[in-house]
Amino acid sequence: MAKVSLRTASVYCLVVCAAIWVFFLLIRVSSFDIRVIPGIGPIMLAALVSVILAPIVATGIAVIALVRRPRAPINWLILACALAALFGEGALFTVNAWL
Repeated sequence: MAKVSLRTASVYCLVVCAAIWVFFLLIRVSSFDIRVIPGIGPIMLAALVSVILAPIVATGIAVIALVRRPRAPINWLILACALAALFGEGALFTVNAWL
């Protein structure tokens, strides 16, 4: 696997994570009640699981890219963004009592 594709995969994981969080926030601030949609429960549960796993996968892929090419500054930047997303998400889940 090419080094650039590892970086790209890590960035895509972070983008998917951010997009799902924005979707959750839009649902939260809108007046539309999502509970009226039949079968939405498993879909939202799958989205929650993917948003939890995306920063973990992005961090792992960024570490692999960093091991393969440690002198590239972009690899360090992507790893820092993945770790920030991972710790930010962990802080979000530990501070909030909605789970």
